Amino acid sequence: MQKNNRMRINNKIKISKALRAFLILLSIVIFAFGSGNLIKTFKSKDQITLENKEAYKYKNNLKTDSKINLRENEYIKEDEMISDQTYLSDLISDIDLGLNYNYKGNAKSNITYNYKIEAVVSAIYSNNGKTYDVLNKVEELKKVEDSTINSDEFKIDEKINVNYTKYHQFIKNFKQEMGLNTDSNLYIRLTVNTKTDINSQKVENTYVSNYSITLGEKIALVSYESNDTKEETVKYEIETRKATNIDKKMLFLDIGIMIIGFALFMFITKRTEELRSIRNEFKLELNRILRSCEEKIVQIEDIKQIDIKHATKVKDITQLLKLSDEALVPIYCYIKEEPEQEAYFIVTKYEKNYIFILK
Repeated sequence: MQKNNRMRINNKIKISKALRAFLILLSIVIFAFGSGNLIKTFKSKDQITLENKEAYKYKNNLKTDSKINLRENEYIKEDEMISDQTYLSDLISDIDLGLNYNYKGNAKSNITYNYKIEAVVSAIYSNNGKTYDVLNKVEELKKVEDSTINSDEFKIDEKINVNYTKYHQFIKNFKQEMGLNTDSNLYIRLTVNTKTDINSQKVENTYVSNYSITLGEKIALVSYESNDTKEETVKYEIETRKATNIDKKMLFLDIGIMIIGFALFMFITKRTEELRSIRNEFKLELNRILRSCEEKIVQIEDIKQIDIKHATKVKDITQLLKLSDEALVPIYCYIKEEPEQEAYFIVTKYEKNYIFILK
């Protein structure tokens, strides 16, 4: 029984500790990878496709008419002004604005809207390449509360007279008292808010326009869009769900990967062992003797070549060395590994054998 156990141990593949640990870890990783993929294959979710469809389309359009009115003066008459030219600020008295707004949707719905018109006096101060908002004065010129209409459109038509002289003088006083040189403008701002409901989807819209004219300078520059249009489209998502079938190829592949990982783990744990560096006193002593007797040693393959039954045993190798020197004969060596490690050193002197056995 002991001999069989020894044979099984010796049949194991000896590899380094680091390599064995790496291979065991690798087998576990392979098995885990296959297991994870197998779970994913069974738990694969249905395919969901999202498609955007147009639910509602609407348009904001504003047409603005602007007329600059001059105070009575001996230099320029109103009928002498050319469209889009610059104006002398101190000659402007007021401005007539016509704001014609139109909201148009592609379907009828209950539309709730409100709007307001504001005059905003703004001043910006610049210093060392940086700009600062130093004034933002808002004056409400008109405000209309919520109105509801069932239609695909509604219109706002407003005529506003703006006292330019008042705002222009206000900025001139501000700049003089504050000692600031600012870039200042008067904005006439129309803000329209709309709300509607399309197929249970809320649609909110805010439109803001800006009519701008400079303040506090010798020259007044006017800037605005005479015809401004902004379009918006509201979309909704259609969800399509498609059942996913289990991929049989992936299923077998995952199982194969798991089998490979498991087989590798069993092989490494059962058929390999760590290559240990164990101190072997027999080997150390044998190597020492072989080195000391190197020139005299003759290794033989079969101990039966020599009659060791009637050989005389000596206590150590030095006695054999002495006999070898005296008789001028070699020292025969036979090394046995199984079942136990032994080494036989024999000297034949005058047809008589002398033997030293290392165990």
